[in-house]
Amino acid sequence: MIGEYKLAKVKNGVGYFAYVFVVVEPSLTGETVIDEIGQQVDREKGEVNSRTHNDWINAAIDGVYQTLDHLKSLTSSDCYLVKVSKVIGTEVDTTEDSVKVAASIATWRAIKPNFSEPIPKFDQLENIWTVEFPSLV
Repeated sequence: MIGEYKLAKVKNGVGYFAYVFVVVEPSLTGETVIDEIGQQVDREKGEVNSRTHNDWINAAIDGVYQTLDHLKSLTSSDCYLVKVSKVIGTEVDTTEDSVKVAASIATWRAIKPNFSEPIPKFDQLENIWTVEFPSLV
């Protein structure tokens, strides 16, 4: 199962951008999230890896776990292996929280494609992006 999500929004005159791709497989050994981005990335296209932007890759992994934890708390006893396969951003518009949100929604799209998806929300007080998850009922 493949999921992707592009966050491209402007809030209070500030641009935010992150584009994350994940590959999800059922797992018999528990929840696992790995960075599957190779060492060669196309920087002209904004692609990053752990060498160029370790903070963004860690944020993507956190976003994946956020969705997995949420799904586990609702209903699912299923476990997944999630591979973060691509993260795209710009030096000007990409933040760790925007990457986390994009990864979270990309993961949801891969696992629950026929359900309403999470909504990116901007927290005005904290000045960060968060995810509002839908109910599955």
